[in-house]
Amino acid sequence: MRNRAWISVAAVVGVIALVVAGTTALFRGGSSAADVSFRPFSSSSTSGWTRVGDQAPSSWTPAAARLPHSEGSTGSLRVDDDLPPPTNRWYSGMFLGADPQPVFAMPLAVQADDTGVALGLPRVSASARTITAPFAPEVRIGLPADAFTATRADPVSVTSTYTSSGAPVGELDLAEGWPYAGYTALEDQDVTVPPGLQARDGGRWLATAVGDTTYGLAVARADGSRRSVTAPDGTVSIGRGETLLVFAAREDGTLAELARGAVPVHGTTVDHQVRGGQARTRIGYDTPGGQRTVLAAMPHHVLHRPAVVGRTDSVYGPLRLVRSRTLVSGVPAVRPRATLPLGGLGGAAREELRTQVVADVAQELARGESREDTYFGGKDVQRMAQLTRLAEDVGADGAARSMRERAVSELDDWLSGDDDCPASGTRCFAYDSAWKGVVGRSASFGSEEFNDHHFHYGYFLTAAALLGEGEPRLLDRWRPTLTALAEDIASPATNGAIPALRSFDPYAGHSWAAGRSEFADGNNQESSSEAVNAWNGLAAWAAADGHRGLARQATWQLSLETASASAYWLEPRHLPKGFEHSMVSLNWGGKREWATWFSGEPSAILGIQLLPMPSTLAQARISPKRVRANVAEASAHGFDTMFGDYLTMYLGLADPQRALAIGRRLPDSAIDDGNTRSHLLAWLLAARAGDLRASGRR
Repeated sequence: MRNRAWISVAAVVGVIALVVAGTTALFRGGSSAADVSFRPFSSSSTSGWTRVGDQAPSSWTPAAARLPHSEGSTGSLRVDDDLPPPTNRWYSGMFLGADPQPVFAMPLAVQADDTGVALGLPRVSASARTITAPFAPEVRIGLPADAFTATRADPVSVTSTYTSSGAPVGELDLAEGWPYAGYTALEDQDVTVPPGLQARDGGRWLATAVGDTTYGLAVARADGSRRSVTAPDGTVSIGRGETLLVFAAREDGTLAELARGAVPVHGTTVDHQVRGGQARTRIGYDTPGGQRTVLAAMPHHVLHRPAVVGRTDSVYGPLRLVRSRTLVSGVPAVRPRATLPLGGLGGAAREELRTQVVADVAQELARGESREDTYFGGKDVQRMAQLTRLAEDVGADGAARSMRERAVSELDDWLSGDDDCPASGTRCFAYDSAWKGVVGRSASFGSEEFNDHHFHYGYFLTAAALLGEGEPRLLDRWRPTLTALAEDIASPATNGAIPALRSFDPYAGHSWAAGRSEFADGNNQESSSEAVNAWNGLAAWAAADGHRGLARQATWQLSLETASASAYWLEPRHLPKGFEHSMVSLNWGGKREWATWFSGEPSAILGIQLLPMPSTLAQARISPKRVRANVAEASAHGFDTMFGDYLTMYLGLADPQRALAIGRRLPDSAIDDGNTRSHLLAWLLAARAGDLRASGRR
């Protein structure tokens, strides 16, 4: 695309351990007997590994599917009828659109068609504003097929079934971090391969050079054992259950290691853990008998004693190749926090803030209703909820009562579960039975095709957490719709009605924003900060409403997204020569840009990585030098510019005294419509007091 005490660690990780087992259901009220035993938002585990993405029982009806129904237009889909359309994935463009697009599995790039698959190992280059590693089809495998569809999918991997006249002939497996493409025969067959393949290692695998890249082919039996392979007349014969594996490297030693690790992978599992100040991710690759293969670790993956066997380049920097069947990595755990920590404010600062809050509440009460689309309407309700909590925190009691009444009324309108939503409602949500997810009545930025849902719904979840904490009647009233929003963007389980972790990529460590992703450069995400806001809001709401398992899962997502926002957007470390900027604002599967979808202004390019300035951004890896450099480029013509308020708040992480002076002088034109002068001032005063950073990591 485009305070009462903040929630404590115990509230997020334990989420009120006194909650009696069995009372924290998917949502309370209205569930049938078939649903009660399956509660994906609850978990008895508090510190061990938790599986995410498993298949849910067919008897489970998600809260999302209990909303009023609508049916959108999906257009061309290459997806099995039993599989929810895989929107917001790194591989979405392969299946959702008129023509299959290239997908970037890291490190290989692949483009499928009805009769085969083309592969390439991208080469990285850079210009002043763009880093590119585009798909270049250098090797093609021809298959005895005339169509393909997605038949199995998880957040990290996908299986396509190739058919001939409707009969299955083979399955193509792709997975992020697995530097192979694997085609498994469902019947004996011949496949066409590049000419000129040469035998290596006594015929155990074949190789061909394309420029400076060498491509290897090997055949593995169903048990993972290897057999010799030949390619007479440009064909390879593979028997039923055998897998043809394709891999590539630019160094002979790396190629040999990939050849040794060539065993089939038929899916992945994802487990998470938040413990000891670390948010950890374990991705398991399903190999025959648990055999080791070769996996690729991205720069943000912090591994424990990895068996590194090689390296390869990528658009995100060097990938380490490790011999394993699991990738286990960790990032610093981030504390979910819905409000600003204001305990360090002195009397004068608190009085200054109280005066501003009273003025902003009066202005807010004079506004009309919140906007009707889910993006700007979401920004409106989060702004109102933040102002409510600020008024309560600084003791502006009269203003707080009036503001709370208004904010609750607005959120009630959105979350009432209006039965007329698909036909005539306005500010409401429905379940799209074609796309298998939740949509707002009024679309924006392509949300009807599932663009940016985590951005949009994060605002509502944050607002509900702010207003609902300590208010069980509100939480009870809003639970069905909020549960549906949470399921849409972060369901821990999947069945035919909803995907798991719709937009979140556990391997990449961040979300993808495009629903269809009909792009030659893969999927993309622009606003890393709105993704951080989404998982922070999800964790805060889950904690307030007693969903223990979901609170831990959202904390894990928040921690990964925060680390990736720093590593790949705000403070990237692996920028190639020729790229002339200190940050990146739009990341794709095969490209990275200093750009936005909506403006070429430097203030917009940085500001979209900051809004709505969730306080958890202060817990990221922060280099004051990089902050100053980023802000200097974005504010070359001053702070009275688009997102000038967020640039000022960001500067507060490096130079709080200067930022406060700038913030006090900012004109109204520099205050974003999702922000208030009160929130700006509260952030800057908390930064000056040292509260933002002091209340950081878990």
